[in-house]
Amino acid sequence: MDPFLNAPDSCYHIILMKSFTFPKIARILKRYEFVEFYSFGKAVHSSGFVLVYKSGKSGRSRIGITVSRKVGNAVVRNRIKRHIREYYRLHSVSAQTDWDFHLIAKKPASTLSFQQMLAMLDGLFDKFAKIAVVVQTAIPQSHHV
Repeated sequence: MDPFLNAPDSCYHIILMKSFTFPKIARILKRYEFVEFYSFGKAVHSSGFVLVYKSGKSGRSRIGITVSRKVGNAVVRNRIKRHIREYYRLHSVSAQTDWDFHLIAKKPASTLSFQQMLAMLDGLFDKFAKIAVVVQTAIPQSHHV
């Protein structure tokens, strides 16, 4: 029996939309968490973005997004942040492991189309994935010494 069969349309819409949210537990929001990236993080670069990553503590991956005023006006900055959040949500980056990411947009990101931005973010996270495999395989070996 479908639980939505007798539900009003607005209720069904709210329940469906809930699955497309970007929950707070998947975000880095506090200043001290961003500051930790400068001490413990490593970075991968592309022409439009810098991806700083570090081992997480929360049991799941999270992302913090920074788009400074140098990149563009509020409309441009918010568009870039929306696209990054959408990429993160759709590509299940949060399911990869316990990593925290700080994604910093550079000035060239303001001129990218959505498809170009997705391609650039794919390349950036592919670079990270290659490094993460090396880091994760190196950690267990060092503990068995």
